[in-house]
Amino acid sequence: SGGQRQRVALARALAPSPRVLLLDEPFGALDAQVRKSLRRELRRIHEATGVTTIFVTHDQEEALELADRVAVLNQGRVEQVGSPADVLARPASAFVAGFVGEANRIEGRAASGVFAGAGLTLPATIADGPAVAFIRPEQFVSGEGGVAVRVERVSVGGPVVRLDCVTADGERWQAALARTPGLSISAGDTLTLRAAEGAVFAAPI
Repeated sequence: SGGQRQRVALARALAPSPRVLLLDEPFGALDAQVRKSLRRELRRIHEATGVTTIFVTHDQEEALELADRVAVLNQGRVEQVGSPADVLARPASAFVAGFVGEANRIEGRAASGVFAGAGLTLPATIADGPAVAFIRPEQFVSGEGGVAVRVERVSVGGPVVRLDCVTADGERWQAALARTPGLSISAGDTLTLRAAEGAVFAAPI
């Protein structure tokens, strides 16, 4: 099978005890379950051998799960290098915020250290003027002081309830709320969302 062939190829690459292991999309042609299994094996092998590994992939889930450090490239230029947690939580640019992981892009303005747009507010450390905020689905919370949205689709996955929502102005947002015993949301319901966190950048000219 493809998975077995990749295991053999990895063993052959490690046999001469290389100083650096280069992997160019090694799991690209494999099905999802095999990819997940091989990712776990590769991470275990890396921790056991300590061989520096450069792993090229277009699958962000693979990159964020496997890497100690992630490099994000845009038009041949390095936008950010850091741990997966840093890149997700503290993107260095609007490109990184919109490219890595899922994010809701909301346009607005920054004034006196506060971003305001689509009824939401966030702290902003940029100059006053047009701005754009990136809010990841899990950074939304339900409660007072937010924006009323209509739920169009509900998807339950493990401890998270994922929602496709639309605001009164027609903006479409994705939210991911913790699945708690008292949480009951169905398509067609209305709830209020506010942003607990987010990344704010000056709007591109």
